[in-house]
Amino acid sequence: MKNKTEKKKDIQEAKQTEKPEDKKKKAPKRIPKYKTFSCFKWMLAKLWEWDKTMAISAVAIIPLSIVLYALNLYIPSIVIDRLTGSKEFVTVVITIVALLAAQLVFNLIQNYVSSKGATSHLILNNLMSYMIFVHGRDMDDYLHLEKDVQEKTNRAYNSTWRSANEFPMKLANMAINVLCFVLFGSVISLLNPLIIVLLIAGSLINYFAQKVKQNRDYQDATERDRVWKKINYITYDVSRELKYGKDIRLYNLAGYFQMLMKGLIKEHLRWLNRGQLRLTFVSGTSFLITLLRDGLAYAFLIYKAVDGMVSPAEFVLYFSAITQVSGFIDGIIGNYANMRNDAIAVSDFREFFDIKGNLNRGEGIPVDFTSPKSIEFKNVSYKYPQGENMVLDNINLKIEAGEKIALVGLNGAGKTTLTKLCCGLLLPTEGEVLIDGHSVFDFNRDDLYRMFSVISQDYNILPMSIAGNVALCRESEMDTERVKRCTEIAGLADRVASLKHGLDTQLDRQVDSEAVDLSGGEKQKLLFARALYRNSPILILDEPTAALDPIAEDAMYKKYFEVLNGVTSIFISHRLASTRFCDRIYLLDGASLAECGSHTELMAKGGKYAELFNVQSKYYAEEVSK
Repeated sequence: MKNKTEKKKDIQEAKQTEKPEDKKKKAPKRIPKYKTFSCFKWMLAKLWEWDKTMAISAVAIIPLSIVLYALNLYIPSIVIDRLTGSKEFVTVVITIVALLAAQLVFNLIQNYVSSKGATSHLILNNLMSYMIFVHGRDMDDYLHLEKDVQEKTNRAYNSTWRSANEFPMKLANMAINVLCFVLFGSVISLLNPLIIVLLIAGSLINYFAQKVKQNRDYQDATERDRVWKKINYITYDVSRELKYGKDIRLYNLAGYFQMLMKGLIKEHLRWLNRGQLRLTFVSGTSFLITLLRDGLAYAFLIYKAVDGMVSPAEFVLYFSAITQVSGFIDGIIGNYANMRNDAIAVSDFREFFDIKGNLNRGEGIPVDFTSPKSIEFKNVSYKYPQGENMVLDNINLKIEAGEKIALVGLNGAGKTTLTKLCCGLLLPTEGEVLIDGHSVFDFNRDDLYRMFSVISQDYNILPMSIAGNVALCRESEMDTERVKRCTEIAGLADRVASLKHGLDTQLDRQVDSEAVDLSGGEKQKLLFARALYRNSPILILDEPTAALDPIAEDAMYKKYFEVLNGVTSIFISHRLASTRFCDRIYLLDGASLAECGSHTELMAKGGKYAELFNVQSKYYAEEVSK
């Protein structure tokens, strides 16, 4: 027998050797933030706001459908009653034609209204997707790095095809089923009220089985969506983006991605099969329950007919009513289950819009965009949301207004992260960032962004005109003369003049087949013109010239300094020789500031900076001597 100490040790060892799969099983169940009724109420209000046509269609379809169901119920029994009770041929024909004509007219009207609702359903789908796009675009940038935000974003997009956009018509179907149940149930109650109880009991059993399935499907959705996200990334991003094509072909990676896709598809099918097995089981159970339920009701009706207690016309009426009521009860329960599922999708959609950033969206302190700004880091540390180690640890530095500083260091030292913290694209894990002595939270977010011109290595040339790429604003707000001056200063004027449409020339041939593609050097000049046009008080150059040789990079930086004088400038470069003209140089090493000073001071100090500079200088000297 083991004593208490040994048992405790065994438990601890078991926890340490616990498999990831076991931990995943013990993860707390995800519960929708918004309850079903709240989602119903919210969706109805939004529906009226977004698309009144769909709301009107959903309401109009209710009386039309009820009339059609009533006609379908009573026409057979009325026809039989007329055939058996009247000998006048004309009277019987007129009755039948009138009933069928009424049925045809209401059916045509119903189809027209339904088609209007179906069109609105597609509009609503696109509108919801567009709203997600707008909110995602407007969110504070750092939020997109958080795992919870990424999952909420995926669930929101999935909600647009998980029937959230079909909610209005399903609500109309629920109303139709309830009202028709009352109408048809009153007919059956004349035969025997217990038949209604029997039909309801069978349908409730089917409902609870369906509810268990939906709950399990909801819990699987997170893992299923993660796999689908990976499949979409490879299918749409890697496969369709031209920038990936070169590497895939040169390094023969097609087989690798094919193998990766096969694995992901297999995993996705595994999740789908789990849902399909549950569906098969629930469908089988539902079939047996329905067979027993309806069988007993029909057996009682047949007994009554054989015993002569109901006439042929009444038999047809009751038989049709039992069949229809069973469908309406299933429709009520099924529609509620589906609407509950829709409510979960609506909850996912609403939760995405509850994501709010910490930056100030209201009135901030006034900003003078014509004067350079100081930037100060006070005890700033930063760790990425899914990272394990601090990228920056207890950083303290102050950049004076109008000062030119350089950030240097090995790859991964945190240089780009530091500049993103300046702009508010990231927020410190600890400490604070000040601009002109004020916290970044004191400024209106748009004013905060407006203070920065950022040109980075991973820049984007947008699918719009050259003028649009320089000004990056609406055409109505664009200063065309200013765009021309900026392209001239940047050295892009000759290239623009050679183009048929000049500044109106479209870029990016993936969007416009007649667009023009600029060379690497021309793109650098375009970025320069963009910085000139923006004319922000703070300039950040995050290795935008990394693709250029050292001499071209040095010339480009000098041109920036020459033209953009009187702004606070931060330069990032892995080539230390390119930053010698800066007022101060900061060397980042091991998540902290290792050295600070001018180029001359750091070389005289003989530390890490001098070591890296000498290594690079030796390399360039060897290249020149060859």
